[in-house]
Amino acid sequence: MIICIPVCAETEILSVLDSIYQSHKTEIKTEVILLFNKNASMSAAEIGQHIQSWEQCNSWIEHHKQEAITYLPVYLDELPDPKGGVGWARKMAMDEAARRLDADGIIVCLDADCTVAPNYPEAVFQHFQEFKSHDAASIFYEHKVDHLNLAHRNAIIVYELHLRYLINAQRWCGHPYAYATIGSAMAVRRKSYLDQGGMNTRRAGEDFYFLQKFIEIGAHGEIRNTVVYPSARISSRVPFGTGRAMQQILLEEENWLTTDFNIFRQIKPLFQSLDKLREISSRGPREFNYQTFQVELGISPDVVSYLEEIDFLTECHSIVNQTASSASFRRRFFRYFNSFRMIKYMHYMGDHYFPDVPVIEAASRLAREMKLPVTSSANEDALLQIFRQYDRGKR
Repeated sequence: MIICIPVCAETEILSVLDSIYQSHKTEIKTEVILLFNKNASMSAAEIGQHIQSWEQCNSWIEHHKQEAITYLPVYLDELPDPKGGVGWARKMAMDEAARRLDADGIIVCLDADCTVAPNYPEAVFQHFQEFKSHDAASIFYEHKVDHLNLAHRNAIIVYELHLRYLINAQRWCGHPYAYATIGSAMAVRRKSYLDQGGMNTRRAGEDFYFLQKFIEIGAHGEIRNTVVYPSARISSRVPFGTGRAMQQILLEEENWLTTDFNIFRQIKPLFQSLDKLREISSRGPREFNYQTFQVELGISPDVVSYLEEIDFLTECHSIVNQTASSASFRRRFFRYFNSFRMIKYMHYMGDHYFPDVPVIEAASRLAREMKLPVTSSANEDALLQIFRQYDRGKR
C-alpha cells in the first residue's frame, strides 16, 4: 500500500507524518510518497514556507524509523502545468505509486493538512481484502473542529453539514451515485487505477471526476470504520471546496446556502418510477409525451420544464430501444442521468423555481423525512452529529 500526499507550502506537515506514524501498528508494507510541488503563482512567503516544510519533513523522517513503513519525499521545482494544481500533483504521486506497487497493491490519497484515526492503514487495507468487487472507495471523514475559535468552528460545521445533506438528499430521492468524493479520503486498487486511465489533472474537482468512473460501473465502496480528519483552514488555491468555502463564510461574511429540499422531493417520483417510465417510453408518439409524464408518473410541471430543456423524451426512447430488461434500462438510465446531470438539474431548479436556502432549514427537513432523531430545536452542530452518525453506519 502506498499513501500519496501532495504538499504545497504546507504549515502542518509534521501533523500528518506523526498521525500516520502513530496509526501504523500492523505488518502491512506501506510507503508514503510526499510530493512537494511548486507553481508559478506562489508568493515569496509561500516558497519560503514550502522549503521549510521540506526540511522539516526530511528531518522528521531521519528520526522516525519503522520496519513496515518507508517515506519517500520528492521535490519538484515545477509541475507540467506551470499554474500547478492538486490534480497534477495527485496524478504524479499516484502514477509513481502505481509504478512502484505490485499488481495487487493499493493507492491511498491523503492531504498534507489531514490527520487520521489510529486504525487508518489497517482499515483501508482490510476493506479491499474483504470487498473484492470494490476497485475504489471513499473513506469516512470528519473535519477537525475542537481546536478552532467559535467563528471558524461554526463555519466548518455549516459547510460539512451542507456536504452531508447534499449526498443524503440525493440518496433519499433515489439517485444511486451519491457518494462523498473527497480527495484526501479515497483509495483505489493499482490495477483499477491503471485500467481507468489514472488520475485527471484538474485544478479542482479532480476527486469527484476520478471516483465517478468507479461509482458508475458499480465498483465503488465506502470505508466507514476509520476516519480521515481534514483541516478546516481558509484557502484560495482552488475555485471551490473546503478552503474556498471557509474563505467565503469568514472573510467575505457570506451566509452559506444550500439546495432547497423541494428540488429533491420533486425529482423523487421520476427515480421511483423507472419501470413505468420504461413502459411509457415504449409507446407511440401520441402517448409518449410530457403530459403523460405528469399524469402517470406524478412529475411536477417544474421538473418537466427541465426534462424538455434536455430533450429527455428522445433520450428515453433511445435507452428503451437499446435495452432488453428493466435492470438494463435502469443501469442505462442512470448512466445518462448521472451525477453530472443531477448537478445540472439542481442548478436549473435553483435558478428557476427554488432558490438556495439556509443549510439548517434544508438539513432539518431531510432529517425528518429520513426519520433521524432530530428535535425542532436542533442547531447546525447537533444536526451534523446526527448525519455523521448516520453516515458512519450507526443507524
